[in-house]
Order: sequence, then structure tokens, then C-alpha cells
Amino acid sequence: MAADTPITLWIEELRASDEDAATRLWNHFIGRLYESARHMIRPETRPVYDEEDAALSAFNSVCRGIAAGRFPDLGDRESLWKLLLVITSHKVSDRHRHDQQQRRDVRRTLSDSIFANSADTSAPGGIQQLPSREPTPEFAMAFAETCENLFHSLDDPRLREVAAMRMEGYAADEIASRLKCTRSTVQRRLAVIRHQWQQFADPVE
Repeated sequence: MAADTPITLWIEELRASDEDAATRLWNHFIGRLYESARHMIRPETRPVYDEEDAALSAFNSVCRGIAAGRFPDLGDRESLWKLLLVITSHKVSDRHRHDQQQRRDVRRTLSDSIFANSADTSAPGGIQQLPSREPTPEFAMAFAETCENLFHSLDDPRLREVAAMRMEGYAADEIASRLKCTRSTVQRRLAVIRHQWQQFADPVE
């Protein structure tokens, strides 16, 4: 119990809104919390949200909760560590759900932007159909990753060629002219691409 005495004291000081107590607790737990969070975070999430983000967010939530009296039974090292792990896990899970939903939204937005006017052979497609507001770094990263994954999902090089031209803004008539094929051939390939990409946008989970 002696080893827990400083932790117990710092928790009580934090309940009294002592910011120095929060700093001491942070310094005590941060190394272990970073390491635990590192194992929770998926590789695809790490470029925009890492163990430092998760640990800091969880620690701040716990400190605010203690100061607000939401954890009256919390009083020793073990119980505080377990609470930090639980909150960190929730933070990481929430971020993973957010990223998964954002990637799904990007896939749908990208697919819809390319094919929204595919029945109109004179209408452009491509990235000019995307929302014009400045994208967030997270959206930009998800967009780049999604473009790569969508093109890799097309195993027929003829489909990739049509998709690339459509992405660059060419109308179906222009694609047909460049590929020296009929407009109906381009439309059939666009239909196949759209079907595959819609399946990619809404995977069975």
C-alpha cells in the first residue's frame, strides 16, 4: 500500500482541482499509457491520430472526471490505471469508427462525383464534381488512399483506363473518341466500374 500513497494523495489533490497533481499523475503514467495506446491504434489511423493523441485525450477526460467528482470510488494506482486503459480504448475505438465512416463517405462521394452524369455523354465527370471547399488533412489523406484502392480494385486494364479518363473529367463521347471505340462500349465499361465501386463503397461487414 505504501507504493500507492503518492498516487492516492495526487488523486485527492486533483479532486481539489490541483493542476500540479494532474501533472504528477501524467508524468507517472504517460510511458505505460503511450505504449498501451500504441498497440490499440491501427496502422492506417496512425498518420492522423497516434498514441500521443489518444493518451492525452484519455488523460484529460479522466482528470476532468475526477475533478468533477464523477469517480468517487477511485483511490489507488490500480483503479486509476484500469480507468485510463478503458477510456483510452474508448477514444481509440471512437477514432477508428470515425475514420471508417469517413473513408466510406469518401468512397461514396468519389464514386458519385465520377458517375453522377455518366448517362449524359456531354457532361464532365471527375474531381471538378467534388465539393469545392478546402478539404481537411484527414479528408485529403482518405481521398488519396481511396483513389488508389478504387483503381486497384479494377482488375481489367481497360476499365482502369476508362476510370482514369473519367476521373480527369472526360465525357463518355470523348473517351470513346480517344479509345477508338463506340460510345456504348464506354457506357458498358462505366456501368461495370460503377457496380464494382459501389460494392467497394458498401462492403459487407
